[in-house]
Amino acid sequence: MENQNHESSPSRPNQQVSSLSHELPSTSSAEQTQKRNRQESQQHESHDVSPQSPKRSRNANLPPPSFPLEIIVEILSNLPVKSLLRFRCVSKSWKTLISDPFFIKKHLKSDPKFSKKQVLINTATTQTPTRYSIKSCFLNSIFNDPIVTAMEIDYPLKNGSRCDWVVGSCNGLICVAIRQDTVILLNPALRVSKKLTDLGFKKRRGCYTVYGFGFDASLDDYKVVRVFCYQSKGFGDAYESIVRVYSLRTNSWRRIQDFPFGVPCNESAKHVDGNLNWVVFHGQEGFSCTIVSLDLAQETYKEVPQPWYGDGASERTLGVLDGCLCVLCNYGRLYAVAWVMKEYGTRESWTKLITIPYLPYPGAEFYSAPLFVSETGLILFHFGMNLVLYDSKENAFRIPVIPYDAVSYIDQAEVYEESLVSLTVVNQYN
Repeated sequence: MENQNHESSPSRPNQQVSSLSHELPSTSSAEQTQKRNRQESQQHESHDVSPQSPKRSRNANLPPPSFPLEIIVEILSNLPVKSLLRFRCVSKSWKTLISDPFFIKKHLKSDPKFSKKQVLINTATTQTPTRYSIKSCFLNSIFNDPIVTAMEIDYPLKNGSRCDWVVGSCNGLICVAIRQDTVILLNPALRVSKKLTDLGFKKRRGCYTVYGFGFDASLDDYKVVRVFCYQSKGFGDAYESIVRVYSLRTNSWRRIQDFPFGVPCNESAKHVDGNLNWVVFHGQEGFSCTIVSLDLAQETYKEVPQPWYGDGASERTLGVLDGCLCVLCNYGRLYAVAWVMKEYGTRESWTKLITIPYLPYPGAEFYSAPLFVSETGLILFHFGMNLVLYDSKENAFRIPVIPYDAVSYIDQAEVYEESLVSLTVVNQYN
């Protein structure tokens, strides 16, 4: 405002003098000459006095400061999705930048202090009737806040009286299975979703369906794999499978080779480096467990080498920890050991992460595979009806507090990261 006043002040004396020259009567030539001299003197004085702040006057004509594009990209790539969606309104260039595939991929890789990571929890309340919902809470809040806020995720076909299942998440996209026969893909941060075409297989006695969701980098494509498992006629407990793959790029299903090595357990696959991984139990005498993977690019299966568990190993649960395949092996109800495969597919890269003791607890629940490990060594996992933090240094457990009016118990938990990744064909929902 000061600069505007200084810039306009020189014109005011001229305007005043001009007005006066029309209003005053005619005078002698000498008087007119003296008057002109006084006017010129006033003009010189006004020009000399008006720039009271030379620094401000010079800055008023300068363009606003600009930053190199590299710095702008670096700053924006570390911001949460909600902020970036607002910043699209700043200018056309910012809107173009934030929608650019290069920036979206860079934003995926940037996550200072895991601020963009959240935990998906499949919850139920003790209300009558029981109400089911999928919620999310910030990972940082679980580790640091006394009370954790859980926000409900909205998506089409949601029904609070039905327990929908989170198949998995990848690059901010979430795959949800409804009654094992309907699948929805969504990005909660962008509020976009897509219902996949129905295959016509309905849940029935003696049959079940398992899913997997992941990314095929070779085609820049997201894929959903559906394994329909059914009992073989005349073979007792033997099962066969029908496997189909959905491509988001082509928006279609295709049948591929049936599942080898038996059929997967009734759990969703874990996605690591373009591979979906299932635990497969065999029906032979004694305990036999195999980890089988499906390469999403080649659409071929292979057996994944496992670590040496030692004696007493029983149930095994797969997980993903910081992008690596993780397996938690139970030893009865005494303790569990978590292993991490540092280099996918290499047996020698299996590393023993932690041994977690079991506390006296009614029921037959087992720990999930670790969901996240903080910089201080706190380990987050799902146990029974709760999320649990385990401090191996203190051998102490802590349960994050989620208000019971929001969550009564948790059936499922998975870490995912917000992103700007959209769907090839999207449906906007409110």
